[in-house]
Amino acid sequence: MSNEPLDITFPTREIAERGETIYAQKYQAQYEKTLRGKYVAINVNNGEAVVADTAGDALRTGLEKDPNGLFHLVRVGHRAPFEAGWYLSCVG
Repeated sequence: MSNEPLDITFPTREIAERGETIYAQKYQAQYEKTLRGKYVAINVNNGEAVVADTAGDALRTGLEKDPNGLFHLVRVGHRAPFEAGWYLSCVG
């Protein structure tokens, strides 16, 4: 993993991969013991993490700390920060 700041033109996939790597190496083991369900905004430029109860609060706080930061969002203990679903309704 490079420590050079990412350019904002980098693909989102690269930002996500870097964020997942930082999370796995620095935060995952401890956070999953104590912070399940919380949101973590990881600044992929410097590796710093901000933890909050909501995704918006995590990202907002991260941007307040570093307005030029690029953030990857993680929900502790979940595969993705958000869940989407659908259901089939039968009208008879």
